[in-house]
Amino acid sequence: MTITVTLIQTRPNIDVDFHSASDDFKALKTEMVAAGTLVDNGGSNSENGLIRTWTLTFSNNTAYLAFVNDSRNVTYVEDRQAYNGDNGISES
Repeated sequence: MTITVTLIQTRPNIDVDFHSASDDFKALKTEMVAAGTLVDNGGSNSENGLIRTWTLTFSNNTAYLAFVNDSRNVTYVEDRQAYNGDNGISES
């Protein structure tokens, strides 16, 4: 059964940049897409530019857990949450 995860981030104004993923995190996604275990549905910003939505779909729970537990994702999540906390960006 597939698992879809959506990250929604809301910034306080357009002068605050959204966090940018590292090359290591991007490589993880690229590897999983190539392996057929991940579909990167991409992201988009709201019309006013304050909300960014990104969606990933994993082929199954095993693929999802491999992604979540990969050190490149762990570092990305920690860095993103620290950046967002420092810059008033909420996420769900």
